[in-house]
Amino acid sequence: MAKSIIGLDIGANNVKAVELVEGGKELIIKHVGFAEIEAIPDLTNDEDRHKALIKAIKAALPQSGLKTKRVVTALSGKAVINRTISLPRGPVTRLAREDVKKMIIAEIEAEIPFPVEDAAVDFYISDDLATLKEEKVRVAVAVVPKTEVDKNIALMNELGLEQEAIDVVPFALRRGLSALKPRLNVEITGVIDLGAATTEVVIAKGLDLLFTRNVPLGGNLLTRVIQDILNLDYAKAENAKKKEGLPPTVAPQFERIATEIRNSLSYFQLQEHKKIDLAFVCGGGGKLREVLRFLKEKIDIPLEIANALENIKSEIKNIPADLLTDIAPFLITAIGLAMKARKNEKRFNFLPEELRQEGVSLKGYYVGAGLATVSMIIILYLLLTFKIKQKENNIADLKKALSNLQYVVDKTQESAQTLAEVTRLEGMLKDIFIITPPFAQIVDELIVSMPATVWLRELAVTGEIAERAAINAKVKKSKIDSALPPNLLLEIVGLSTKTAGVANFMLELKKWPHFTAAELSGAKLTDLGTEQGVSWSIKCKLLNPLADKDKKPEVKK
Repeated sequence: MAKSIIGLDIGANNVKAVELVEGGKELIIKHVGFAEIEAIPDLTNDEDRHKALIKAIKAALPQSGLKTKRVVTALSGKAVINRTISLPRGPVTRLAREDVKKMIIAEIEAEIPFPVEDAAVDFYISDDLATLKEEKVRVAVAVVPKTEVDKNIALMNELGLEQEAIDVVPFALRRGLSALKPRLNVEITGVIDLGAATTEVVIAKGLDLLFTRNVPLGGNLLTRVIQDILNLDYAKAENAKKKEGLPPTVAPQFERIATEIRNSLSYFQLQEHKKIDLAFVCGGGGKLREVLRFLKEKIDIPLEIANALENIKSEIKNIPADLLTDIAPFLITAIGLAMKARKNEKRFNFLPEELRQEGVSLKGYYVGAGLATVSMIIILYLLLTFKIKQKENNIADLKKALSNLQYVVDKTQESAQTLAEVTRLEGMLKDIFIITPPFAQIVDELIVSMPATVWLRELAVTGEIAERAAINAKVKKSKIDSALPPNLLLEIVGLSTKTAGVANFMLELKKWPHFTAAELSGAKLTDLGTEQGVSWSIKCKLLNPLADKDKKPEVKK
């Protein structure tokens, strides 16, 4: 990293900026900037937040003293997905990058919490292909919403900054972790980034990220508890939290955060059967008084407050050393972003290709005629050599293309088989329809048949009355109907003021095609208040109630 780069960490409540340059084998810090975003919880709309954000970034990046305007930013939050997956070595190494991205989306599509078409995907191969013997490779994957990428680019353009890359916070934390002094006998390390809105839990082995989790709880939760209990405005409650650390009033709320952190660390150890040797606490929560003691009571893993500057040479003159040490826990993400530009650093970059800076400045110069002639001869020689090499490369590319073609043919055959099966199932669905008994029509016929002196009390149908699915639409409807149970038994219980009313009702029923063999199964006198009446029961058969319900039955004369 011969060039100077700024890592710009934009959090929920503040902005951190770190300018780094690589001097030989050591990192040199040239600038540190820190600014709070003004009263964020009290802002009511995006426009107010945007203005406060612009003001804070400008405060963290003074107009003079910086050696560069080139920045690396990062995206974070629960919408950002980080995974390490295994894919077949052949396709990953042979296919074009965009085709590999399609394979990745197919692998993790179920985990993407927003429409796939709105997703930006980036990846890099974690394994060393030169020494790898397995047929599968580990691929580090990050997925973010395209809208968040667009907003980040627009913000940097508005500030007049030149973007080197757009990373994701968990990988910036992992990279910043590598800047800390190595500990003896430590293989797997973790980072607990206690932010204002969320808490990031990251576990790494060397430069390989093993596990990440975004916990949607942070320091703002504690501030709101203090605000409610002490009846303070947000700004005063925030100051009280910073001065008092973790008073008893907020301890139960912080215990929620500590429990989520402990569960995340325990889940990794149980699933991977690996022990976390040491975890670093950073972020704004890392500065709270008593936070380390409280976490140690809840988490059975060695913990330290991260001093992100402990292994970096400082050339900062305008910030006292004790203040620099005090804000060091804030800076690990920003340092990790600035380190992203180091040569051969494995990294994500969601900045569109056409917007990436080449970092090469072209300067005009004059060349003498003799030098120009020699240069032309050298160029011709190199061109001929290049042509020969190009033919060799073309042959190698052709072999790769043939291999890729076989892969595509295999996938096409699989797709054809799947399509044939889908077509077969669709054909079956078209041949399925439902026949429903026309009970509504039967009730209408009962009502029409009922004299004014008759009241119905109860109807009961016995027999097979469920809807039936008819399969194979080629069979005629009439055949399907005739194959169904032809008769059902209907029992009608009612009252009438006159005996003749019952007889008339039975005569009317016989006129309709759905009713037959109607007979009086029971009758007795009953008191209807001012007069005598009859309580009775009629039983009859229903003829083929599954007949075509669209056909209106003919009334018998």
